[in-house]
This record gives sequence, structure tokens and C-alpha cells, in this order.
Amino acid sequence: MVFLKEVQLGNNSYFFLFYSIQNEKFKPYIRYIGKKKPNTEYLNSLKKKFLKDVKSNPELFEKKQKKNVIIMLQEIQENEGYISEENIIRLSKEINIPATHIYGVLTFYTYFRFNPPGKYNIAVCNGTACHVKNSVSLIRYIENILDIKVNETTKDKKFSLGSVNCIGACAKAPAMMINNTVYGDLDEEKIKKILDGLE
Repeated sequence: MVFLKEVQLGNNSYFFLFYSIQNEKFKPYIRYIGKKKPNTEYLNSLKKKFLKDVKSNPELFEKKQKKNVIIMLQEIQENEGYISEENIIRLSKEINIPATHIYGVLTFYTYFRFNPPGKYNIAVCNGTACHVKNSVSLIRYIENILDIKVNETTKDKKFSLGSVNCIGACAKAPAMMINNTVYGDLDEEKIKKILDGLE
């Protein structure tokens, strides 16, 4: 039987389809639907497709569940600003996936944060074009002047620092993004001036 389940995390609700098979052990299959509850007609079509996908190739579908979890975690971070331990544990219980699996996904992708972001969220690009132009040394420079490491936030909650694979500004390498603003052709002097100019 396929059923819809609502999971409440923080101030937001998330909807999943669940289907379980009782073989040698209890196996839940899930599909993340989104933050909006589907109407009856759409829900019925989602259930049919979900059931068909699981039954046609359960092993393949099981592998695809990782993608479901990633999408879910991305939305949680978008809404909450970060992934809290409380949200990880609750999500683990609600969708019957071990917390260690969720932690594994979170630690594999540098995009995810475990702490609330600062007022200014700095994302330094470390893609090929930026890496070739010494983005690593610029990250170290920012760490030194802010006295934090990558994926940390300053004590006054003003700055948080991250490293990302690409921000789509290769022509301006080395580059970084602060909140939604891209800064390119960076060097230490330019970075210091940018950060000093943020109130």
C-alpha cells in the first residue's frame, strides 16, 4: 500500500510517498513530493507512478532514494539556513532512514551547513578555473582574517565561510559569492576591502 506522509521540520512541512515490502526484512521505499500537499487527483497519479517504479526495479529505485534525500536536505537548508542535528534525527525517524546515512550525504557535499549562516555568507569558488588561480590560498587568507575555518561562522554571527565547486563565474576567476553578489578577479587586498566594506 502506498500512503502519503507529512513530515514537520522547523516551521515547514514536507510530503513523502511511502511504500513498504515485507520480505526478509522490512524495506521502506520513499519518494519526496515537495512542500505542498498534492490534491487528490494528482496524488492518485503520483501513487500509481511511484508503485510502478518501485515494482519494476526495486534495487534501482532504492539507489535513487539517495537523490530524494539530497533534494529534501537542500530544501531544509534553503528554508532553515542550515541542517540542524534535531532535523537530521527527526527526518531519520520519520522516513525510516538511518541518521548515519543522512550524515553521510551531508558530509559528502560541501554545500550543506551544520551551523546557522552568518549575516554574510561567503562562498569561495574552488572550481578548476579558480583553483588554478590560487583560490585555496585566498580561502586560507579569509580564514585567517576572520579567525574561522571553512563551514564555520564568526562568533559575532556576521560572517560564515564556505568553499563551493563552481559559482558560474569562471571568466572572473578567482571568484567568490557573498549572499547573492558575485565578486571576481580577487586577490588578498581586494578581499580585505570587500569584507571591510560590509556593515
